[in-house]
Amino acid sequence: MPDAKWNEESDDAAIRRARAHSNRSIAKHNLLGVADSLSEDYVGVIGDGTFVSSRAEYLRLFKEGFDHPKNSMTHVRTPEMVKVAADRSLAAENGSWIATLPSGAVAFTGSYAAMWRHTAEGWKIRSEIFVTLQS
Repeated sequence: MPDAKWNEESDDAAIRRARAHSNRSIAKHNLLGVADSLSEDYVGVIGDGTFVSSRAEYLRLFKEGFDHPKNSMTHVRTPEMVKVAADRSLAAENGSWIATLPSGAVAFTGSYAAMWRHTAEGWKIRSEIFVTLQS
């Protein structure tokens, strides 16, 4: 049961702040900043349907891009809805994403969904699925 100080709006804001921090970290090629939002047991599916089996694998993919800045895309995820479970253990985030080339040209766009888990360190992404809708 939620404590007396809890309200869904504060958790919604915390998740949106964590997502914004992740977006800024990607833009700055800050791997530690990207890692900040991910749970230790993170899994995901990227836009082309490739399964990412671990946090380490996901970070490796970002590092590969960061190591080649002339070809590295910037990914921005924009939350459209965040819904927190009544017991505050999990939250769902849905939104749209865009990947741009270093020139600023749009490479891909799509939709995503994320599962967030409330931890002692704050809200962390447990899993994500990205769907490319335009390339």
